[in-house]
Amino acid sequence: MLRQGTNFVECQPRMADGFERCYHKAFAPRRDFEAKLHAQQKTDEEIQKAVAAAIKDGTLPQPPKAMMSYRGFDKTDRIQNLWVMSLPNATPEAVGVSTESQRDAALAGHGLPWMMLPGTPGAHIMIPINPPVKSTAVTDMASDEITQATLPLPDDLRKEASVYKYDTKTGERIWLRKGTNFAECTPRGDDGFTWCYNRATAPRRDFSAKLRAQGKADKEIQEAVASATRDGTLKPAPFGTMSYRLYGKKDRIQLLWVLSVPGATPETIGVSEGSQRDEAIGGDGRPWLMLPGTPGAHIMIPINK
Repeated sequence: MLRQGTNFVECQPRMADGFERCYHKAFAPRRDFEAKLHAQQKTDEEIQKAVAAAIKDGTLPQPPKAMMSYRGFDKTDRIQNLWVMSLPNATPEAVGVSTESQRDAALAGHGLPWMMLPGTPGAHIMIPINPPVKSTAVTDMASDEITQATLPLPDDLRKEASVYKYDTKTGERIWLRKGTNFAECTPRGDDGFTWCYNRATAPRRDFSAKLRAQGKADKEIQEAVASATRDGTLKPAPFGTMSYRLYGKKDRIQLLWVLSVPGATPETIGVSEGSQRDEAIGGDGRPWLMLPGTPGAHIMIPINK
């Protein structure tokens, strides 16, 4: 032990493979178990099988439903600053994240998050932290409304995404395009934001739209949604669901991904709640947790691009 700290993070100096890593303390039993097997010269496959067996028989605790780890590398042939969010057994459809690798884009300094090992106990989201950007090509302008609405998404999700807007008088949906994947997008609103969501959250958004059409204030809508969630009329936002937000001006974060983690706290998920808003507006943001410990807890993931 080089230093015993007081928060939830444990770090290792640069190892023989060139990586520095930091983990949540909840991962310690598993990492210690793996280290002993490595010392016995077990192969990676043998270690993976041993870990799975130990979890199954209760020797090792079940993995948390979400947890952030951190990895650093000082050469340019690997992603230099990588955050990894574990989401055991999650799928692209459930989370709303592409599985198309962004490794090469991240090495070039403009990568987006993506999912690896979907549907397995090792499922996780790779979140490359791009280097600071002095100027950005991010735009919310497009030649038509449908194309514009899908701009917050990664390229491979845009073509099959649904696009709609709400009738301001009734709160009913007006479909511009019915897509085939899990993403639903709305064109730029009066507030300047363009949003894309997982269709799993559609009932909550439709409920809010109908209240807004009745002239309800934002606070009234928030209270009504909270009440409907408590009484079971609305299902809570699924844990680990991604939303996407785009903004065309430079006084807000221009490209923001938002991961819903209801009830999460810094201690349970391993993410700081120190705001990165100003840094993100300046082109050098990091993810951070907002509304910790509440049903609305979420991780803000600014994209430096």
